[in-house]
Amino acid sequence: MKRLLLICLVLCFWGEYGYAVEKQKDIEILYNRLLEEYLSDSVDVSQAEKDLAVMQTDGSWKDIDYKTVTFYFDAERHLKRLKNMALAYSKPGNKLFHEQELRKKIILGLDYFRIANPDSGNWWYRDIGAPSQYMIPLLLLKKELQREDVTRLSSYLVDKTDNMAHKGKNRTWVSAVLIHKGCIEDDYELIAKGFSSIASTIYVEEKDDEGMKRDNSIHQHRPQLYSGGYGMSLLSDLAEYITLANKTSFMKFFTSDKIKLVSDVFLKGTQMFGYRMAYDFGTIGRGICRPNCLSNMSTHTLDLMKEVDPVHAENYEAWKRHIGGESFPVPGNTHFWKSNIMTHHGSDYYMSAKVISVRTNGTEMLNGQNLKGYYLPLGATNIMTTGHEYDDAFVVWDWTRVPGTTAVANQSTADLRWYLFGSNQFGGGVSNAHNGVMAYEHAYQGVEARKAYFFMGDAMVCMGSGIKAARTQEVRTSVNQCLANGEVTYGLSGHTYRLTNNLSDKNIDWAYHDNVGYIFPQNESVTLRKAKQTGAWRELEVTASDKPVTKEIFSLWVSHGTTPQHEDYCYIIMPDKPLSYFTDKKFENEIKIIVNSEQIQAISNENKRQYAAVFYEPGEIRFAEDLVVAVNKKVIIYIEKKDKQYEIAVADPLYKEQSLQLSMNGEQINIVFPSGDYSGSSVIKHITEKH
Repeated sequence: MKRLLLICLVLCFWGEYGYAVEKQKDIEILYNRLLEEYLSDSVDVSQAEKDLAVMQTDGSWKDIDYKTVTFYFDAERHLKRLKNMALAYSKPGNKLFHEQELRKKIILGLDYFRIANPDSGNWWYRDIGAPSQYMIPLLLLKKELQREDVTRLSSYLVDKTDNMAHKGKNRTWVSAVLIHKGCIEDDYELIAKGFSSIASTIYVEEKDDEGMKRDNSIHQHRPQLYSGGYGMSLLSDLAEYITLANKTSFMKFFTSDKIKLVSDVFLKGTQMFGYRMAYDFGTIGRGICRPNCLSNMSTHTLDLMKEVDPVHAENYEAWKRHIGGESFPVPGNTHFWKSNIMTHHGSDYYMSAKVISVRTNGTEMLNGQNLKGYYLPLGATNIMTTGHEYDDAFVVWDWTRVPGTTAVANQSTADLRWYLFGSNQFGGGVSNAHNGVMAYEHAYQGVEARKAYFFMGDAMVCMGSGIKAARTQEVRTSVNQCLANGEVTYGLSGHTYRLTNNLSDKNIDWAYHDNVGYIFPQNESVTLRKAKQTGAWRELEVTASDKPVTKEIFSLWVSHGTTPQHEDYCYIIMPDKPLSYFTDKKFENEIKIIVNSEQIQAISNENKRQYAAVFYEPGEIRFAEDLVVAVNKKVIIYIEKKDKQYEIAVADPLYKEQSLQLSMNGEQINIVFPSGDYSGSSVIKHITEKH
């Protein structure tokens, strides 16, 4: 009996020992992968020498403010210097490699920062920014430290994953710190907790909260679209850390269902907001206040996803080729009903329209960033054929002329104080995956309007009706405001001209700039301008440079006067067309404006048998002699006739109706709207034509 007990104890011991060995092996795999990643960074050896020479005896630097608490975190420079010094110490082939005096100074610098624990008016630096930088030099020096040094220094890295307020990108940040802490301390359980925390971000968030959405968009900071910025960074983190966990026991946290969701959000969501090297400015939140803010997904991340999601490897490769200049791989129309935005891709162009409603937080001003962004969610449009149209244009923008928006020409109205919450119930869209419509009721900053955006073929038709404002400064609808690139041509009273001076006229038929044509089918008071504009990034972010920046900007807008009452507008945008398409008026007889009233806005392309309408009230519309449609509720519809069958796409812009009675040529059709997390999405019906 004793012998049997002894054997059991020995087996248990060896089992535990084997398990511990496997755990340590996984830790070493992670450590070596992280080490390889950081050692691939460049190092400035001469700068490391300079910083080493002027470091104080307590491990600080005289030129860094460690005490003043502001939104700007000056102590961050301390950590950047330590990282560069640690790289110089760790990278073979330079004269500081394994220089012992340098090692001592790095430890001294880490200790100083740990004890001083500099604070910031922005919590992010305390919880995320500083730990995320502190962990890198400590990990690089891990093998050079005594155990007591490791324990002491890593105490600065605190586990913040139990804070449930950290969601989305903020959660992957704090989780990454915990994974590094575990690797530094050889603590398997901490690492496992970090990976579990990262994996917890991979689910569909059905509440009005942060996270991945049913339509494959991403929200951060309330129900606010952030597929760029935070969202893109979240996906990059997921690709990085799933790759890091590969072929270790930590991969268990990333199930096949989670990998599929990540794949969908990448390919069906995030990809759709990009065009070549650029990204939709309506998806990046307050990041719009920074230079170089419009980058598409990193090709490095896409390479990682080819390994994470090998089934779709060719899709990621096609995305990479598009970023490199090839045509967009999956042209079409996408309505993100959870985020109030629609994208429309051709092979070589991109357009979008973003609106607002009570269901979305349109944009934000936090930490003194995005100071002028009020109009960004109020019908803003992106129009791109090169991908460089808006490169750093925001620094000189007139922020009351955000493309697609209708606003008062008063700069103070663009000031953003905090979050911009939608107040209108009517706001949504419909899509059949090829074409679509977005619309909303606008009542902001003293201006009312009903605004619609019809994406039909290669055109975006923008319509506004019921424009009202009490006596004020001029009310304008901005058609575009982008970087000037080449000549501007326009048609006026049947003749073609090159723009030499600013022009305002009611008889402008069309305008053409940078491979995009703008058509005005009704007599609008149009202003056409190509001029230099000056601004400073400080006007958009309190801590940014106040150095003046000047750029040449192409602008086009419609004026509604100073006391508009029941005014309207209509213009058509056609990208990726040659100038001859407009000089020869080949656009005529394509899009027909059927009605633009306060009750209904409707268009058709009879040649392609395509029809669309926004019903702000129940009503009836005659699209053609053989097509009359009536509805009993507020609704947005898109119809295409294919052979002898009508394809009808319908959506509820109020997100609350259960059903709709639609009459087509007298035939009654009952349509049941989606419910729950699919409320506001499109229903597709196929109706055979009756003779």
